Amino acid sequence: MLARIGAPFASPQHLFEIKWDGVRAMAYVERGAWRMHGRRRRDLAGRYPELAFLAGLPEGTLLDGELVVLQPDGKPDFRGILARENGTAERAAQQAKKLPVVFVVFDLLYAGGESLMAAPLHVRREALLGLVAAAGHPRLVASHGVVGDGLSLFAAVKEQGLEGIVAKRLDAPYRPGERGDAWQKIKAVQQVHCLVLGYEPDGERDFKSLIVATDVGGELRCVGKVGSGLDDQERARLRQMLFAARADRPLIDPGMPGRWIAPGLYCTVNFLEWTASGSLRAPVFVALVDEADA
Repeated sequence: MLARIGAPFASPQHLFEIKWDGVRAMAYVERGAWRMHGRRRRDLAGRYPELAFLAGLPEGTLLDGELVVLQPDGKPDFRGILARENGTAERAAQQAKKLPVVFVVFDLLYAGGESLMAAPLHVRREALLGLVAAAGHPRLVASHGVVGDGLSLFAAVKEQGLEGIVAKRLDAPYRPGERGDAWQKIKAVQQVHCLVLGYEPDGERDFKSLIVATDVGGELRCVGKVGSGLDDQERARLRQMLFAARADRPLIDPGMPGRWIAPGLYCTVNFLEWTASGSLRAPVFVALVDEADA
């Protein structure tokens, strides 16, 4: 089941959960064994040997959740889960000791071999909490959630620098593959003003993305590329502005190839967080801004 993008709200008919920054996964328990796959149906069990205890859950269990690497402060480590996902099966045991995952589960689809998907969320969640409590394993936890006060949870999540929350209707069944209003993901994005240094070309007459910089600790630094969020009208407008302002070299060294423009073009960019390398993670173009407002 998938979620649509939404805005923060409060509702007694909804469960609001933390949106965990990890890898979506489904875990099956049958015949004394377990298996796991992600959104692309790729087998994941061999990559996460620390979750072998799942084979001991009740026969006929199907869980939906998120694989998360946690930092010492309890916050998700996105770079950590990427390292696990990009690792090899041969190194899985070694990585499991260095960057162990927690399976944060948020739905129970089958229990004892019987489907719960037609049942409302509040029934599935009650059964899920009971299963997790009975398992009593530190690497299997239920996603934290509150009923009603989504605004307070969103404010707390934003203050902690987490990705966001997910709002789920308490009376909704589980519909595999459906992206409807029953589930809404509400992201706590950040925004920054950027100077456009240049662009990544797409042939001679178009561009793939803008190469941008912003003030970081009093110093202008390149913070990556942004191509998402541009509609056809904005892209056509930018194409004219970029090609009319071409320059031989960038204002600062961006550390990447591209085509450069003279200083003077600014934009606002939404993003989730700063990466360890100092770039914007998941940047999205918002709008051009006047130089005086940048």
